[in-house]
Amino acid sequence: MRGNLQRPIRLFSKPNQKPIRDFRTKATTRDIKLENYYNKLYCGSIHIGTPGQEFYVAIDTTTPITWVPSIHSPLRQIRSVFTRASVYNNESSSTYTPNGKPFEVTYGPGQVSGYRSQDNMVIGGARVLNQVFGEAITKPSMLADSVNDGILGLGFSGFMADEDVTVVDNMYSQGLLPAPVFSTFFNRYGSNGSDSVLTLGGTNPEYYIGDFTFIDVNRPDRWQFEIDRIQVSDDPFVWHRCQAIVDTGSSVIVGPSDDVDRLNRRLGAKPLGRNPNLYTFERFQLNSLPDLEFVVNGQKLIMTEYDYAAQIPGPRRGQYFSGIVGKRFESDEVPIWTLGLSFMRTFYTQFDKGNRRIGFARASPFPNKFFEPPPGDQRAKVLQPV
Repeated sequence: MRGNLQRPIRLFSKPNQKPIRDFRTKATTRDIKLENYYNKLYCGSIHIGTPGQEFYVAIDTTTPITWVPSIHSPLRQIRSVFTRASVYNNESSSTYTPNGKPFEVTYGPGQVSGYRSQDNMVIGGARVLNQVFGEAITKPSMLADSVNDGILGLGFSGFMADEDVTVVDNMYSQGLLPAPVFSTFFNRYGSNGSDSVLTLGGTNPEYYIGDFTFIDVNRPDRWQFEIDRIQVSDDPFVWHRCQAIVDTGSSVIVGPSDDVDRLNRRLGAKPLGRNPNLYTFERFQLNSLPDLEFVVNGQKLIMTEYDYAAQIPGPRRGQYFSGIVGKRFESDEVPIWTLGLSFMRTFYTQFDKGNRRIGFARASPFPNKFFEPPPGDQRAKVLQPV
């Protein structure tokens, strides 16, 4: 599983268009193969240090800093939390440079914290010099069984002088990418279709069809934009002018609880008795459910029942969790929709940092089928939409 996950691609952004290149002799788009873990997590391989130490990282579009576990974590932390993870040993790298500034990132299960270091990094066959990353010293126990070692940060850096320069920004500044752009294609677990791919420097036309719908981001620190409206099969029952972010760290679409309750019921889902925040669909409902439509920059992005109702196994056979989950916001918070992996499997997503915009195109087709966990697979049985 942790073998060579790098694969060269054709250097074209779209058929019949010019190659994505510039004056930089090394600047080409780069594909990194990702492994799909039960439609909840997508991971790829990077190497840090000289000689290279391999890490299996999940991509995260909300976190700017890349981090991996440190060998200098207290022994009890390594034993209890980092047991299955590869750990970075800065003493074994001839290109390591101390940094020492602290870092911390908060996730749902808790906080990851440690200190920053600097070393060379290899990703997609390119050697990135002097990349700042985090050496994690503490990690929530709830993440102990995660298949990934750490995180590849693909979020926006802030404007403060001590903020982190992301891997994509560093690759672009060093002439390794033709543009500060990355794109994602996420396959569906068990689909036996194309591999999941993170493309750095541009897009790969193998993984999408049609044209992109672009929308400008409206925040300097994250991939946030405005949705014109959310509707169900042209139904006038809609939500207007919603703020949204695109987040690979969420396996589902998340919205304000009251709105999501109404939306799930309108789509035909039923609340789960023991947890009213979760909704389920029955298999027999397939082919009778309406489309879910996100209107962005005047264009409809349409999700079918196979996109929002068939990807997360429910508590019993023939039942599936809705890919849309509610969240309670504080009274002083602006409600923001999170478009997670259930959305991003449907739409190939281009993140253009140079033009500060996001592009959505229909992902290459998947077989229309429900996600069926392998027989006897215990990890699949504990899946919950998060």
